[in-house]
Amino acid sequence: MLAKKSLTFLFIVLFHSTWLFCETGDVSYAKAVALYREELIQQRGNQLLTSKALVYKWEKDDFQKPAEWEAFMDYCLKEVKTQSEAEYYALCFDVGENLSLHGFFQDAFPYLYRVEEFLQGKPPGDVPYYYEFQHRMGLVYYNFKRFYLAKKYFRILMKDEKAPINLKINAYNSIGLIHKHANRLDSSQVYFEKGLSLARKNNREDWVGIISGNLGDCYYKRHKIDEAWPLIEIDYKNSFKSKQWESAMMALIALARIDIDKQRLEAAQKKLGMADDLMDHYYHNINVKQNYWETMALLEQKVGDYRAAFAAQQRYLDCLDTFNEQEELINFHNTEFQIEFQKKQAQIKLLASKKKRAEQILALSISIVCCIILGLIIVVRQIILKRRKEREILTLQKLRAEDELKNVDSQMRLVLSNLGEKNDLIDQLQQEIEQFNSSVPALEPSVDQIQLLDKLQSFKLLTSDDWDVFRKLFEKLHPGFFDRFEHLSVDITKADLRLAALIRLKSSTNEMAKILGISLESVQRTHLRLRKKLMLEQAIDLERLIRSL
Repeated sequence: MLAKKSLTFLFIVLFHSTWLFCETGDVSYAKAVALYREELIQQRGNQLLTSKALVYKWEKDDFQKPAEWEAFMDYCLKEVKTQSEAEYYALCFDVGENLSLHGFFQDAFPYLYRVEEFLQGKPPGDVPYYYEFQHRMGLVYYNFKRFYLAKKYFRILMKDEKAPINLKINAYNSIGLIHKHANRLDSSQVYFEKGLSLARKNNREDWVGIISGNLGDCYYKRHKIDEAWPLIEIDYKNSFKSKQWESAMMALIALARIDIDKQRLEAAQKKLGMADDLMDHYYHNINVKQNYWETMALLEQKVGDYRAAFAAQQRYLDCLDTFNEQEELINFHNTEFQIEFQKKQAQIKLLASKKKRAEQILALSISIVCCIILGLIIVVRQIILKRRKEREILTLQKLRAEDELKNVDSQMRLVLSNLGEKNDLIDQLQQEIEQFNSSVPALEPSVDQIQLLDKLQSFKLLTSDDWDVFRKLFEKLHPGFFDRFEHLSVDITKADLRLAALIRLKSSTNEMAKILGISLESVQRTHLRLRKKLMLEQAIDLERLIRSL
């Protein structure tokens, strides 16, 4: 039995793998893209509407290869993302929803996972598909048997008053099934009853039938057969009316089992016959067959046909093995998928963390560089301002010095002018005395006249005080001139210094004679003596030398 079970499991794995890689349809990637462009023209360039139309037009099986379907989905998403980020996530939800509707829960999960990250912190009113997303995500986790996560999404729908009624009812029913799967029948009954009450209140006959069947099964497992019967009967009638044949088969089998428990064997046989007839005409899963043969074995045992009961029991066990193998395979693939997905998500988060860290380092580096640049700008600006201030101070000092030099020059010119005027007065007095002496030669000069004449003759132009005033003013105008001039020769006299100073001031010979109080000939002799001391032949050479000092 174990070898047979292992071979069957291996066959299913190989069949599943072959199915994944075989060509399943006639739509190629190139054909899909061409039709996308045609549809885009019809939708007047609206990429979201175009992508939605084609996402719901084709199923994954319609493409030649799964890889081509994935490539086309990526193409649609990339096109929509260029238009709007919000529309990109809306299309991700549409793809995930379409896949989950057709049972491709593993394929749906990555698309829905993207949407979940986008919805973080967003109020329901801002996202049109918010409640549908909670519903779809709950169903995906329910299919993965990760019930604690599925309940998280279903409870969001139950607690939110604005959630659509059909999704609320579905949430109550799904959580009831989760508790029923864990054999917590009391809790399961509570959720089923709330869901049924809400369905009846809103006249949702489809949900009334579904939840009635689930609640009836819950009562049956708690051995409350009388309460279970009318609920399962409602499920059968509604399922038959809405042509949900698989649900109708399960309801008939459940009613037959109650009939067996109530010893209504003919009624049970009739119901199983009706179920068998439906099974011959409509699709049903292995779970329906399993329940059918289990109930048939009980019936045959009750009527005493043990051979038929054994055969039915054998068929039931075969179905049970197949069902368990399928469940194991599904659980294996779901677990493998979730581990791989979590591994990829961990890698993505690690890369995102590294990227974020790199961005932080880059931002920090940029901040440091900016601070350095800003600091340099401030320092350079301070230096520029300092230099500008220094230039302004230098300019002011220069202007002040120029003003001072002009003032000194003016004062010196004034001194020289005063000295010239004094010299003119002395000359005039001397001339008057000489005229007086020549006009009265025989007379002896008086004592007062003799004293005045001696005083005038002893009077000199540049007295010590005058020379000191003049020299100080000249030194301000030409600093160090006298020291440099005296170093030209050891024979330089004060008279030479005075003459040199007047030459530096560009005074004429007449002005020199007038200022010094001597004759022109005396000026020329002094000039000549100075040239000899300095060994200069021409007067112009003396002037050039003095001006260069």
